[in-house]
Amino acid sequence: MKKDPMSNKYLVLFFVLTLAWTWICGFIPVLSGLTGTGAGTFIFYFGGGAPSVVALFLVFLTYPKDKRKDYFHRCFSFRKMGLKWPLITIAVFTLLSVLSIFIGTGLMGFEMPKMDYIKAIAHNPLNIFLVLLLSLISGPLNEEFGWRGYALDRLLIRFGFLKGSLLLGFIWAIWHLPWFFTPGQAQYNLMHDSVFHALMFIPSVMMLSVFVSFVYIKTDRSILAGALVHMFSNLIGSQLLSPYTTEISMLVRYTNMLFFLGVTVYAAFSRRFKEETAAVICSIRKQEQEG
Repeated sequence: MKKDPMSNKYLVLFFVLTLAWTWICGFIPVLSGLTGTGAGTFIFYFGGGAPSVVALFLVFLTYPKDKRKDYFHRCFSFRKMGLKWPLITIAVFTLLSVLSIFIGTGLMGFEMPKMDYIKAIAHNPLNIFLVLLLSLISGPLNEEFGWRGYALDRLLIRFGFLKGSLLLGFIWAIWHLPWFFTPGQAQYNLMHDSVFHALMFIPSVMMLSVFVSFVYIKTDRSILAGALVHMFSNLIGSQLLSPYTTEISMLVRYTNMLFFLGVTVYAAFSRRFKEETAAVICSIRKQEQEG
């Protein structure tokens, strides 16, 4: 019997396996008292690669040869992605972070972020390659083969742009559940500082998901472009600023959310973007029929 790679059952299977794998590995150290140990750290991070590993398994299991080729082309092709949207992404997150720091330190009296990574790069510019590598590994590489690479197309077909992006963002957010119970993680610090801030993590990731999907549409389904949005969000909005206070962290998050809300409103009402999205979804459906 011919496998239908776009079948609902494979999408559900992807989410179930991904959440189960990550949550089991994430909670084993917590429940067994291994947090902070070498074994606990290994088990915890072993679960972090679930989105990409599960997606790649399903791609090789269900995709025909031509569709696998297209998938990996969209994952790695810089030509397909282009320079425009990566540069726009860098500019957006830089401006939002600078604005947040200005408001936080200049108007609200918050402590200035220490920016240890930026200091390390200033001391030795070659450190930028190490920083970029760490940023690539800590999110985009172990997640984006799955979230944007595997799940998003199916959600776009079934729910459209906004509903599909927000649903993916919700699943992406709750996937982080073990992080809230693991000392040393940013989400753990949020939970212990303010339950409200911890709960706001969910809508903030949902809003970020809309922006990632927006760039995905604008780059004709470049998975690499989506991964770079994820990467620069982490890098510019968090890693380059660390260590920092929870107040600064949440101010950056809320400033980003306001921008993402603007993107969401534009996506909801822009006729041009709706036409672009419809064309992309039509392309996905055509590829599905040909496969």
